[in-house]
Amino acid sequence: MDVLISALEGLNLWWWLGLVAALLIAELLTNTTYLLWPAAAALVTALIAPFTGWPVELILFSVLGVGFLIVGDRYVKPRLKSGADSGLNQRATYLIGERVTVVKGFTEGRGRVRHGDTEWSARTEDGADLAKGSSALVTQVDGTRLILKA
Repeated sequence: MDVLISALEGLNLWWWLGLVAALLIAELLTNTTYLLWPAAAALVTALIAPFTGWPVELILFSVLGVGFLIVGDRYVKPRLKSGADSGLNQRATYLIGERVTVVKGFTEGRGRVRHGDTEWSARTEDGADLAKGSSALVTQVDGTRLILKA
């Protein structure tokens, strides 16, 4: 028991910062966000450690760890996941609402259009055929195909 108490008395700012670093590295390897919250709790505990003793540090770390986990999982994680559909690295999503020019006449509602210096495969929403040189509005993106409204 004396060994455990002497180890606990050795808790200090640097021990907590080491725990923060270990948890963040583990979070990078797992990419789950579950280890992010104990890392945040350990960081707050590290800031308080120079002013308190080990019992307060352990209680603070436990309470903050559980609290951050609940709040983070319920409120922060869904917002992080909703950012996955932001269109980042999906160039075609930025074309929604843009006007494109038909470069090859449509047959059976399918053809090719140009926006800037790039040609795209496209189809019309209603299956209508568009003439070469006409203009259309991009309403959706389906993979690499643009969906147009005449």
